[in-house]
Amino acid sequence: MMNVPEQQKQHLDGWLDGDTHGYCLRVQYEDTDAGGITYHAQYLAFAERARSAYLRLLGVDQSSLMAQQGQGFVVRHIAIDYLQAAPYDSLLCVETKLIKMGGASFKLQQIINNNAHRHIVARLFVDIVFVTFDENRKTKPEKISKAIRNKLTLTKKALR
Repeated sequence: MMNVPEQQKQHLDGWLDGDTHGYCLRVQYEDTDAGGITYHAQYLAFAERARSAYLRLLGVDQSSLMAQQGQGFVVRHIAIDYLQAAPYDSLLCVETKLIKMGGASFKLQQIINNNAHRHIVARLFVDIVFVTFDENRKTKPEKISKAIRNKLTLTKKALR
């Protein structure tokens, strides 16, 4: 089994630049239709991967939150504008930025760019709620802890 260097593991989760998280990926054949254009639903998957990487890079351990406290993040609402098609083999970069912090929720803006052509492929606004799951997997909004709030607002404070 190959031993992955720690620096490479961190690179897989992207990088922070001021108040923005960057995460790049390549459009694979499985992401496209017969014409070689990315399926519209894949942009949601790309944004989800970037959000998970963003939280991981900030030190928010979603697996531990779920396993130890029965808590997690759920998407309440997404607004997405599709602006350009992304063909097979495109290098896309997802920029994620915290735009609003609430007591039990926060809002992110995610912009998916075609790295080669420097144009915006899709723009998303995502409302996320922090919840506790009960024994029936029903959710109840929960105030975001100070520790998690500090991690989430870390990038916001970078520009102050």
